[in-house]
Amino acid sequence: MKRIFHIADTHIGYTAYRRIEEGSGLNQREVDTYNAFTQFINFTVKEKPDAVLHAGDLFDSVRPTNRAISFALSQILRLSEAGIPFVAISGNHESPRLKETGSVFSLFEHIPGVYVVYEGYETIELDDMIIHAVPHCDDIEREKERIRPVKDRFNIGMLHASIKVGGKPVFMMGDLNEQVVSIDSLTGLDYIALGHYHSYTRVRGDAYYAGSTERFSFGEVSDDKGFLELRLLDDGTKEVIFHPLQIREMVDLEPVVCDGLDAHAIKRAIKDRIIECKPDNKVVRLRVLGIPLHVYHSLDFDEFKRLTKHAVHFELKYEFKRDESSSTLNKSTFRSLRSEFERFIDKYTTGVQIDHKRLKELGLEYMRDWEQGD
Repeated sequence: MKRIFHIADTHIGYTAYRRIEEGSGLNQREVDTYNAFTQFINFTVKEKPDAVLHAGDLFDSVRPTNRAISFALSQILRLSEAGIPFVAISGNHESPRLKETGSVFSLFEHIPGVYVVYEGYETIELDDMIIHAVPHCDDIEREKERIRPVKDRFNIGMLHASIKVGGKPVFMMGDLNEQVVSIDSLTGLDYIALGHYHSYTRVRGDAYYAGSTERFSFGEVSDDKGFLELRLLDDGTKEVIFHPLQIREMVDLEPVVCDGLDAHAIKRAIKDRIIECKPDNKVVRLRVLGIPLHVYHSLDFDEFKRLTKHAVHFELKYEFKRDESSSTLNKSTFRSLRSEFERFIDKYTTGVQIDHKRLKELGLEYMRDWEQGD
């Protein structure tokens, strides 16, 4: 039997919000990505699988900080020292737009037992396994078509992309440089380790997304996060097992719907939602829908800050109702800028399928971080 651990989208170095971890002085969400990856490495060193496959977006950016690089290096060295092969392909987050920029993966090429693929299709031979690795690249369809399974070996494919199903792109993340690829022609492989889509997903019997190791948006609130264990059994069958990681809680609260409520009831409902969710050390969002403008201006924002001060992040998002005849208008701290952006995304069309919801979330998150100086 062969045991392979399949992980993806660790986004090491990711930062968000303003909460700083006491002691280290680091952004709390950055530390969260480190903690999730360390959990995985601890489990892997203990279990000693035959190989670890990282299906892209090891890092969150093309140019990770020295701190993020140093952390990743220290953890990958633990695998090398334990004699566990580590194969990683580059994802869209860490792939430079210009080849002249170079890849951070080049820093890991000298480590024994570590195989990094970041330019085009490569094969890695690990005893009786052949890893067919296709990183994020400009012509991913062409590189994918270079895969040729080898007889009498275990053949494992690796891809970082959205997948076409029925000719249509699905499993989109809304990233502007994400790639879309068909896997219909990929036959004869024992398993395809996919990265990019952040939810653990079975695409077909031999192809799985491992999902991300942390929650990076409120669209991922209901997702369990972890990694996959592939067992290739001697009788030719396989098992795929999901292993969850213990990560920070993210909560998208039931919205407060203001229709039919007076000012006192609205204030009471907001306060009750905050208290009931016990926000300490959590990432939380609460939407307040259809709030009259005069009620909004009468809210006790200082009290809300006091109740949520120990949360890693607490986002109160208001949708205003100007008067009885007007339609509801999305607003928040950046009311005019955000509403213009949201209207633009809702109306924007293109020949390529885009996850408008995800794109909107990313844009609003970037605007919020800019205002807060993150």
